[in-house]
Amino acid sequence: MTEHDGRLRPEDPTHVGAYELVRRLGAGGMGVVYEARARDGRRVAVKVIHAALAGDAGFRARFRSEVVRARQVPPFCTAEVLDADPDAAQPYLVVEFVDGPSLADEISRHGPLSPANLHALAIGVATALAGIHDAGVIHRDLKPHNVLLAPGSPKVIDFGIARALDPATQHTRTGEIVGSIKYMAPERFGAVADAVTPAADVFAWGCVVAYAAQGSAPFDADSAVGVFGRIMGGQPTLDGLSGPLRDLVEQALAADPRHRPTARELVQALIGPDDDPTAVVREVYARPAPRRRPRTALIATVLVLALTLAAGSGLALGVSRDWWTEPEPADTRMVLPSGTLEISDSLVTDGHYKPVSVAGGRTYCKISDDGLRIQNRDAGIWRCSGPDLEVKGVFSVEVIGRIDRPGSCLGVWFASTLAMRYRLDACADVWQLHAEQEANGDSVVLRQWPVASGSELHPQLVVENDLVRVGNNGVLLGEQKLNEPELRGNWFDLGVVSATDDGKGPFGVTFTNIEVRVAG
Repeated sequence: MTEHDGRLRPEDPTHVGAYELVRRLGAGGMGVVYEARARDGRRVAVKVIHAALAGDAGFRARFRSEVVRARQVPPFCTAEVLDADPDAAQPYLVVEFVDGPSLADEISRHGPLSPANLHALAIGVATALAGIHDAGVIHRDLKPHNVLLAPGSPKVIDFGIARALDPATQHTRTGEIVGSIKYMAPERFGAVADAVTPAADVFAWGCVVAYAAQGSAPFDADSAVGVFGRIMGGQPTLDGLSGPLRDLVEQALAADPRHRPTARELVQALIGPDDDPTAVVREVYARPAPRRRPRTALIATVLVLALTLAAGSGLALGVSRDWWTEPEPADTRMVLPSGTLEISDSLVTDGHYKPVSVAGGRTYCKISDDGLRIQNRDAGIWRCSGPDLEVKGVFSVEVIGRIDRPGSCLGVWFASTLAMRYRLDACADVWQLHAEQEANGDSVVLRQWPVASGSELHPQLVVENDLVRVGNNGVLLGEQKLNEPELRGNWFDLGVVSATDDGKGPFGVTFTNIEVRVAG
């Protein structure tokens, strides 16, 4: 992000949507960020995509994905999304105004952090990453400019080049590297985009913490080539770090992503038995008020947040639900609405779904005595088109199916808008709710639920305007607000989805029943 003197330029608009622009906050590869005022006088930040890029379908798709991802990340991690218009002539995103300097500004003005403040920063950013990763997002550009020292706790911002954990989502062109090189993990320089995992953000966390400790990135050099050589050689400079925190940063900077801790493990290690967080707080409050007064409140709030998460919200690996959301309803029954039965198909005859076969029969939708058999020879998605039936308001979609080949998932497309379709992937051990772009099929994960369901599956979906409830065989798994007022049910497609891109096909599932019911 390029900094400016704050003044609006002649080419800058005075208003974007309902927001009056006040000053420039910065500019980057995708657009310009402004401070603005809402109609009620509230200060907000508005990110406007560059006019030259607005007509590029790839950049517009990237911006649309940014909006979806930003909505699904818990607000304590980042600036809360207040408004967005991806379809405007110049698309824009409106988020809360974070009144605090970036980590880069703070270090530039005042130098490296004290040990206590450094520890608090490490906890805060690791906690934010845990929430970001559990939302199904890889940030991909974590750096000091993207860490804002807001009152209370750090905020990790700018998901403009983040990528959903779903391997199908890829907006970068072949061979294109997006990110800040000093904070990029070794695997980011490879040719295989799918090699990038949340571990790349953990590597960047180590770089950010090292920067905060010493005032320079751990792989700093006089040129990009020099930085690249140091990163690939795995020889960081870690001056200013000592003890358990230094050990943790060294683990985060491991060349092999498999040897790095997860963000959750970082938080646990930072507040674990080797460190006494209350002692850290006591140390800060015992000192005279320093020039960096906001950092004192930062430590206390971050530590309380992290301790609360670790103690009561499932920060250990293998949690059963997303820990940043509100608790699920106490009633775990999945209640389907009564009403008109629009579709009822046992899928054993050629009715709503038609057989189709390609590639010599290795990829097909086939009607059989067992039901609708779907096979795809390669990793990815193969979809059987459903009836063009449009329903609105409150409706339910219920299917029964089984997994025929390991690594396969049932794919159920159940609702859409003009720009987005929504899909449930029901796999043997985890179910995922996806938002899929109509234009190019790219998707992001909105929610996921661990489900010990085996091969026989009974997905149930209830859509109530823009709220989706997901259940399995009468048990409510959870719900997701989609913030889509024009959501409608149509094209109830069924398909097979590979659980990962690593496995070898063919992949196969069989659907034995589907019912679509509209409340009335």
